[in-house]
Amino acid sequence: MPEIPKSIFVNSDLLNEHFDPDAIDTPIVSIYATFAHEKEHSLRSRMHSHAKGQLVYVLSGAAIVILKDRICTVLPRQLLWIPGGVSHNVILRDNVDFRAVYLDQKRFASLSESVEVFTISSLLEEVIEAMCHTPFHTDWMAGMEFHLQSLLIDKIRTAAYIPSWPALPYDSRVRNYLECYHLKGEMVPRLNELASHCAASERTIHRLFVQGTGMCYQQWRQQVRLRLALELLTSDKPITEIAHYLEFSTTSAFISFFKHHRDITPKKYRDQLHKNLAG
Repeated sequence: MPEIPKSIFVNSDLLNEHFDPDAIDTPIVSIYATFAHEKEHSLRSRMHSHAKGQLVYVLSGAAIVILKDRICTVLPRQLLWIPGGVSHNVILRDNVDFRAVYLDQKRFASLSESVEVFTISSLLEEVIEAMCHTPFHTDWMAGMEFHLQSLLIDKIRTAAYIPSWPALPYDSRVRNYLECYHLKGEMVPRLNELASHCAASERTIHRLFVQGTGMCYQQWRQQVRLRLALELLTSDKPITEIAHYLEFSTTSAFISFFKHHRDITPKKYRDQLHKNLAG
């Protein structure tokens, strides 16, 4: 069965030694593991990549995926796609039911070449769960297994896309400070607060962001706001509470901001999301 023993999964060196999805000669490799009462755990001891692309999914807790230029957070009912060859490391936080599906992109050419986060439906959850309890050397090109992998690829193609956090500048002062906010899922500080913490002028911070991300800090901060808004709208938090958390002066200001970027109000987006997740 594709369950990685905890004795290996909790030891990053053993995992590096004993589990290589590329060494398993099948177009799909799927695994699962459960981590109870652990605050934070890194699966590998270093950044790594594999030829197969990887889907990361958690039933509970959170997965923090470290990439070269940014960090992605995966919460329940979200799915992260990492293309083959992309360096990354996965950190699991809180009590986590972890799932991973590795896919041969030569066989599944329609899969994206970019890192992407999706909101997934109940059906896609069930498909992933079934695949992760299937033996490694399954024939995925026949029978029920072919139906499962076909459903997986089709549902990924139509899943609702969630923008990831925008790229971070390479300056270590700025990067390290803002990564702390990301890991906590908190709204990032205003420009003057960031400049003060980094002992730099606002002009310097502006230049670092334009050079490193192609955006000024205010534009970058608004992208973070949108990402957090989309994430928070998957919860049952009241719209007013979300607006306050994202530091909008009024709920109306948040609604206007969201509608400008998504062409839909937060409430209608949430209603649409719940409808999609149910199907």
